[in-house]
Amino acid sequence: MELKIGTVAKMTGLSPSGIRFLENEGFFSPSGGRKGSYRSYSLADVSTILDYRNYRMCGLSQDEIHRLFSGEEDSAIFDLHCDELERHLMDTTRLLHFLRHRRQDAVNIQHAETFWEITERPAIIWLPLQRPEDGKPIGWPDYTGFEIPYTDSVLMFDASDVALSPCRCPEAKIGIGMLETDVLNVSFLGSSNVRYFGKHTAFHCIVKIDEDFRMVSDSLDVCRRLMHAAFQDCRPEPDRPAIAKRIMTVNSQSGSQRYDNLWIDVRKNS
Repeated sequence: MELKIGTVAKMTGLSPSGIRFLENEGFFSPSGGRKGSYRSYSLADVSTILDYRNYRMCGLSQDEIHRLFSGEEDSAIFDLHCDELERHLMDTTRLLHFLRHRRQDAVNIQHAETFWEITERPAIIWLPLQRPEDGKPIGWPDYTGFEIPYTDSVLMFDASDVALSPCRCPEAKIGIGMLETDVLNVSFLGSSNVRYFGKHTAFHCIVKIDEDFRMVSDSLDVCRRLMHAAFQDCRPEPDRPAIAKRIMTVNSQSGSQRYDNLWIDVRKNS
């Protein structure tokens, strides 16, 4: 079967100029040679072009493809790019989960005055940004494992201060954190500054945080009202902090507003 370059271009998805480039670079020669002013290709040529295109899509270099086309048995080429694609797939999957969580968080923000649930709080890894004794910045570990975009501002509050009406402005412990599911390397957990909060049943709602890392007054009132409804069937766990992890900051003409997920660990009433 003799095929013209236009037909081969349609079959392979490469442009005629791209096919000529492969010829000039020595990846193949038209099996049918030239018929007058036209090149003549076979199905074997089409297969070669498709192999080249697929290898390039997998990240192989021109030199690596030349070596494979020349019959050089080099399984290391395949091993290397299989490893690279697996890492890329893992990173892409993590980003997909990140966006799906962010989408649900954005929906919850729209219903912040009524949204609450008793759910399983995800495990969180947290690093403080200041020393509790003097409020000064702490030394930063050489390798923390905190990654963008998964890392964000995470605040710690005394859960009883959040729940009690007399306390209008609970003080926050300022730090950064990320969900355990987003961590690839946990070697940094040995650092004395890093704290780990395992999964736990928790009251969950959305709160607004001001520039001083305090809960906005009206948001705190809403949070307490929602907690009153939730705590008919459960009660806050003693000695466990309330954890607020930033979702996003919304900018408008009236200024910026930060929204956080707030979790307060609870125990079901017996």
